[in-house]
Amino acid sequence: MHNHDNGYDKPFYEVIDKIDLFALPISPGAILHYFGPRDIQRLYNIANDMLRLKAENELPKEYTFYYPDLVMTRRQGDVWQQPATIEALTSPYLIIKHDSVEDCNKGYLIYYNAPAKDSEEFEYFLDSLSRYQMLESGENIRIRVTREDAPNDLKSIFHLAKKRYVKAWGLILHGN
Repeated sequence: MHNHDNGYDKPFYEVIDKIDLFALPISPGAILHYFGPRDIQRLYNIANDMLRLKAENELPKEYTFYYPDLVMTRRQGDVWQQPATIEALTSPYLIIKHDSVEDCNKGYLIYYNAPAKDSEEFEYFLDSLSRYQMLESGENIRIRVTREDAPNDLKSIFHLAKKRYVKAWGLILHGN
């Protein structure tokens, strides 16, 4: 249905939406994942960004994809050496944990792939980071939005979300 030579000129996602996924001959309980042109381009951009960050000593050569322990789900194995799962690659945000490197402190690099249209969305995101115990860690958190259609006032939307989130907890926001 789609190929990688950038020659497919039909509306990919419209075609996918028309497919009756329940009619496909797959085993019960099997999970079907697909990557469309936007997904492939986003992952290509992330890979290039990571290469650039490594070249500029802002990301160490060694890092791991971060999977926090949740209430119902626990990570398998050590925190380090975790591969990027299909679920992580298709999720609203891809979290990378890394140690210190020349031009960057130990912390997290997050590729955010959600609409980023309003502060409520970012408040939920900040709450997720809090549940993952990332906000209390004191480690550096860098967020890079991957959506092509991100709003122009993205930074002000995020800043408003930070202010509202901190205020909801009865705290005071210091710095940016």
